[in-house]
Amino acid sequence: MENSQQQTDFRQRLELLIGSEKPYAWAARHGLNKGSFTNMWYKGGVPRVGTAQKIAAGSGCRVEWLLYGDGPMQDERAQAHEAAMPAGLPALPARGDADEHEIPAGVQEEFCFIPRYNLKASAGFGTSAAGEQPMFYMAFRRYWVKNYLNASPRDLVVISVKGDSMSGVLEDRDTILVNTAERNPGEGLFVIRIGDDIFVKQLQRLPGGAVQVKSANPLYETFTVDLSRSAGEFEVIGRVVWFGRQIA
Repeated sequence: MENSQQQTDFRQRLELLIGSEKPYAWAARHGLNKGSFTNMWYKGGVPRVGTAQKIAAGSGCRVEWLLYGDGPMQDERAQAHEAAMPAGLPALPARGDADEHEIPAGVQEEFCFIPRYNLKASAGFGTSAAGEQPMFYMAFRRYWVKNYLNASPRDLVVISVKGDSMSGVLEDRDTILVNTAERNPGEGLFVIRIGDDIFVKQLQRLPGGAVQVKSANPLYETFTVDLSRSAGEFEVIGRVVWFGRQIA
Protein backbone atom coordinates (compact mmCIF):
# COMPACT_ATOMS: atom_id res chain seq x y z
CA MET A 1 0.00 0.00 0.00
CA GLU A 2 2.83 2.37 0.88
CA ASN A 3 4.57 1.59 -2.42
CA SER A 4 1.33 2.26 -4.33
CA GLN A 5 0.98 5.63 -2.62
CA GLN A 6 4.58 6.51 -3.49
CA GLN A 7 3.88 5.71 -7.16
CA THR A 8 0.77 7.92 -7.17
CA ASP A 9 2.55 10.80 -5.47
CA PHE A 10 5.56 10.50 -7.79
CA ARG A 11 3.29 10.68 -10.85
CA GLN A 12 1.73 13.86 -9.49
CA ARG A 13 5.14 15.45 -8.96
CA LEU A 14 6.19 14.38 -12.45
CA GLU A 15 3.07 16.01 -13.90
CA LEU A 16 3.99 19.20 -12.06
CA LEU A 17 7.46 19.21 -13.66
CA ILE A 18 6.18 18.48 -17.17
CA GLY A 19 3.42 21.07 -17.05
CA SER A 20 1.78 21.74 -20.42
CA GLU A 21 4.64 20.26 -22.47
CA LYS A 22 4.03 17.02 -24.35
CA PRO A 23 5.25 14.23 -22.05
CA TYR A 24 7.49 12.42 -24.53
CA ALA A 25 8.94 15.68 -25.83
CA TRP A 26 9.78 16.59 -22.24
CA ALA A 27 11.35 13.16 -21.69
CA ALA A 28 13.46 13.45 -24.86
CA ARG A 29 14.61 16.94 -23.85
CA HIS A 30 15.81 15.53 -20.52
CA GLY A 31 17.59 12.59 -22.15
CA LEU A 32 15.27 9.94 -20.73
CA ASN A 33 14.99 6.51 -22.29
CA LYS A 34 11.57 6.09 -23.92
CA GLY A 35 10.92 2.74 -22.24
CA SER A 36 11.93 4.07 -18.84
CA PHE A 37 9.67 7.10 -19.21
CA THR A 38 6.76 4.94 -20.40
CA ASN A 39 7.15 2.85 -17.24
CA MET A 40 6.98 6.00 -15.10
CA TRP A 41 4.20 7.76 -17.01
CA TYR A 42 1.81 4.94 -17.83
CA LYS A 43 2.71 2.06 -15.51
CA GLY A 44 3.23 3.91 -12.25
CA GLY A 45 6.92 3.10 -12.03
CA VAL A 46 9.28 5.03 -9.78
CA PRO A 47 12.70 5.68 -11.35
CA ARG A 48 16.03 4.54 -10.02
CA VAL A 49 18.14 7.08 -8.20
CA GLY A 50 20.37 7.72 -11.24
CA THR A 51 17.39 8.52 -13.45
CA ALA A 52 15.84 10.66 -10.72
CA GLN A 53 19.09 12.61 -10.43
CA LYS A 54 19.03 13.26 -14.18
CA ILE A 55 15.43 14.52 -13.98
CA ALA A 56 16.23 16.67 -10.97
CA ALA A 57 19.31 18.19 -12.59
CA GLY A 58 17.40 19.04 -15.76
CA SER A 59 14.31 20.36 -13.96
CA GLY A 60 15.99 22.23 -11.13
CA CYS A 61 14.19 20.27 -8.41
CA ARG A 62 15.52 18.30 -5.45
CA VAL A 63 15.91 14.52 -5.76
CA GLU A 64 14.40 13.96 -2.30
CA TRP A 65 11.32 15.94 -3.29
CA LEU A 66 11.00 14.15 -6.61
CA LEU A 67 11.24 10.62 -5.21
CA TYR A 68 9.65 10.96 -1.77
CA GLY A 69 8.01 14.38 -1.58
CA ASP A 70 10.41 15.38 1.22
CA GLY A 71 11.03 19.09 1.76
CA PRO A 72 10.60 21.90 -0.77
CA MET A 73 10.62 21.33 -4.51
CA GLN A 74 13.77 23.45 -4.95
CA ASP A 75 16.58 24.45 -2.65
CA GLU A 76 16.87 28.09 -1.61
CA ARG A 77 19.55 28.93 -4.17
CA ALA A 78 17.46 27.57 -7.06
CA GLN A 79 14.38 29.43 -5.84
CA ALA A 80 16.33 32.68 -5.67
CA HIS A 81 17.71 32.10 -9.15
CA GLU A 82 14.25 31.45 -10.59
CA ALA A 83 12.81 34.52 -8.88
CA ALA A 84 15.50 36.65 -10.50
CA MET A 85 14.67 35.43 -14.03
CA PRO A 86 12.80 37.92 -16.27
CA ALA A 87 9.14 37.09 -16.87
CA GLY A 88 8.54 34.84 -19.85
CA LEU A 89 11.93 33.12 -19.77
CA PRO A 90 12.29 29.47 -18.77
CA ALA A 91 13.86 28.77 -15.40
CA LEU A 92 17.34 27.28 -15.55
CA PRO A 93 19.16 25.28 -12.90
CA ALA A 94 21.11 27.43 -10.46
CA ARG A 95 24.74 27.80 -11.46
CA GLY A 96 26.33 29.91 -8.75
CA ASP A 97 29.01 32.26 -10.03
CA ALA A 98 29.79 30.27 -13.20
CA ASP A 99 29.93 32.07 -16.56
CA GLU A 100 28.09 29.25 -18.32
CA HIS A 101 24.85 27.38 -17.84
CA GLU A 102 25.13 24.31 -15.68
CA ILE A 103 25.06 21.12 -17.77
CA PRO A 104 22.66 18.56 -16.27
CA ALA A 105 24.05 15.11 -15.55
CA GLY A 106 23.92 12.82 -18.57
CA VAL A 107 23.48 15.54 -21.19
CA GLN A 108 26.95 15.07 -22.67
CA GLU A 109 26.05 11.46 -23.44
CA GLU A 110 23.41 12.77 -25.85
CA PHE A 111 26.04 14.38 -28.05
CA CYS A 112 28.79 13.29 -30.37
CA PHE A 113 31.75 15.56 -31.01
CA ILE A 114 32.73 16.20 -34.62
CA PRO A 115 36.20 17.53 -35.55
CA ARG A 116 36.31 21.08 -36.90
CA TYR A 117 39.19 21.48 -39.34
CA ASN A 118 41.07 24.66 -40.09
CA LEU A 119 40.26 24.12 -43.73
CA LYS A 120 38.04 26.15 -46.02
CA ALA A 121 36.05 24.62 -48.88
CA SER A 122 36.32 27.35 -51.45
CA ALA A 123 33.13 28.61 -53.03
CA GLY A 124 35.47 30.36 -55.41
CA PHE A 125 38.94 29.52 -56.62
CA GLY A 126 40.10 26.82 -54.23
CA THR A 127 41.99 26.39 -51.00
CA SER A 128 44.91 24.07 -50.40
CA ALA A 129 44.14 20.89 -48.44
CA ALA A 130 47.70 20.45 -47.27
CA GLY A 131 48.38 20.29 -43.53
CA GLU A 132 44.78 19.97 -42.38
CA GLN A 133 44.50 19.57 -38.60
CA PRO A 134 41.45 19.65 -36.29
CA MET A 135 41.18 22.94 -34.41
CA PHE A 136 38.43 21.84 -32.01
CA TYR A 137 35.25 19.76 -31.88
CA MET A 138 31.60 20.71 -32.35
CA ALA A 139 28.74 18.95 -30.56
CA PHE A 140 25.78 17.46 -32.43
CA ARG A 141 22.98 15.35 -30.97
CA ARG A 142 23.53 11.63 -31.57
CA TYR A 143 19.81 11.09 -32.19
CA TRP A 144 19.79 13.74 -34.93
CA VAL A 145 22.93 12.35 -36.59
CA LYS A 146 21.60 8.80 -36.56
CA ASN A 147 17.92 9.34 -37.36
CA TYR A 148 17.92 12.45 -39.54
CA LEU A 149 21.29 12.34 -41.27
CA ASN A 150 21.43 8.52 -41.30
CA ALA A 151 25.13 8.93 -40.68
CA SER A 152 27.87 7.69 -38.38
CA PRO A 153 29.65 10.35 -36.30
CA ARG A 154 33.03 8.94 -37.33
CA ASP A 155 32.27 9.87 -40.98
CA LEU A 156 31.46 13.52 -40.26
CA VAL A 157 33.76 16.55 -40.36
CA VAL A 158 33.15 20.28 -40.02
CA ILE A 159 34.84 22.89 -42.20
CA SER A 160 34.00 26.41 -43.37
CA VAL A 161 33.16 28.02 -46.70
CA LYS A 162 35.28 30.63 -48.41
CA GLY A 163 34.27 32.72 -51.41
CA ASP A 164 31.07 33.72 -53.18
CA SER A 165 30.57 31.23 -56.01
CA MET A 166 27.79 29.47 -54.05
CA SER A 167 26.23 32.74 -52.86
CA GLY A 168 22.50 32.32 -52.44
CA VAL A 169 23.00 28.79 -51.13
CA LEU A 170 26.19 29.00 -49.07
CA GLU A 171 27.88 32.23 -48.09
CA ASP A 172 31.45 33.12 -47.23
CA ARG A 173 32.36 31.90 -43.70
CA ASP A 174 29.40 29.52 -43.43
CA THR A 175 30.12 26.40 -41.40
CA ILE A 176 29.30 23.11 -43.14
CA LEU A 177 28.96 19.55 -41.89
CA VAL A 178 30.27 17.02 -44.41
CA ASN A 179 29.50 13.29 -44.56
CA THR A 180 32.69 11.73 -45.93
CA ALA A 181 30.97 8.35 -46.36
CA GLU A 182 29.00 9.78 -49.30
CA ARG A 183 31.73 9.96 -51.91
CA ASN A 184 29.82 8.86 -54.99
CA PRO A 185 29.13 12.00 -57.03
CA GLY A 186 25.43 12.56 -57.60
CA GLU A 187 22.84 15.31 -57.25
CA GLY A 188 23.54 17.66 -54.36
CA LEU A 189 26.11 19.83 -52.64
CA PHE A 190 29.51 18.18 -52.35
CA VAL A 191 32.98 19.06 -51.14
CA ILE A 192 35.44 18.08 -53.84
CA ARG A 193 39.18 18.13 -54.40
CA ILE A 194 40.65 19.24 -57.71
CA GLY A 195 44.41 18.94 -57.62
CA ASP A 196 45.45 20.35 -54.23
CA ASP A 197 42.43 22.62 -53.86
CA ILE A 198 39.15 22.08 -52.01
CA PHE A 199 35.83 23.32 -53.39
CA VAL A 200 32.18 23.12 -52.41
CA LYS A 201 29.97 22.82 -55.49
CA GLN A 202 26.68 21.54 -56.82
CA LEU A 203 27.29 18.26 -58.66
CA GLN A 204 25.21 16.50 -61.28
CA ARG A 205 26.10 13.07 -62.64
CA LEU A 206 26.02 12.90 -66.45
CA PRO A 207 25.87 9.90 -68.81
CA GLY A 208 29.20 8.50 -69.88
CA GLY A 209 30.99 8.81 -66.54
CA ALA A 210 31.11 12.59 -66.37
CA VAL A 211 30.17 15.02 -63.60
CA GLN A 212 28.89 18.55 -64.09
CA VAL A 213 30.25 21.01 -61.52
CA LYS A 214 27.99 24.02 -60.99
CA SER A 215 28.06 27.21 -58.92
CA ALA A 216 25.03 29.03 -57.56
CA ASN A 217 26.53 32.39 -58.52
CA PRO A 218 26.00 32.95 -62.28
CA LEU A 219 29.31 34.82 -62.50
CA TYR A 220 31.09 31.47 -62.22
CA GLU A 221 31.06 29.11 -65.18
CA THR A 222 29.85 25.52 -65.06
CA PHE A 223 32.40 22.91 -66.08
CA THR A 224 32.46 19.16 -66.63
CA VAL A 225 34.86 16.57 -65.23
CA ASP A 226 35.45 13.30 -67.07
CA LEU A 227 35.93 10.81 -64.23
CA SER A 228 37.67 8.28 -66.48
CA ARG A 229 40.43 10.77 -67.29
CA SER A 230 40.84 12.56 -63.99
CA ALA A 231 42.12 9.84 -61.66
CA GLY A 232 44.18 11.44 -58.89
CA GLU A 233 43.14 14.96 -59.89
CA PHE A 234 39.45 14.88 -58.95
CA GLU A 235 38.02 13.43 -55.74
CA VAL A 236 34.71 13.69 -53.93
CA ILE A 237 35.44 14.27 -50.25
CA GLY A 238 31.83 14.11 -49.05
CA ARG A 239 28.32 15.49 -49.25
CA VAL A 240 27.25 18.63 -47.38
CA VAL A 241 24.47 17.62 -44.97
CA TRP A 242 24.10 20.75 -42.79
CA PHE A 243 25.27 24.32 -42.59
CA GLY A 244 25.39 27.01 -39.95
CA ARG A 245 25.63 30.76 -40.33
CA GLN A 246 26.41 33.59 -37.96
CA ILE A 247 23.95 36.47 -38.10
CA ALA A 248 25.95 39.69 -38.21
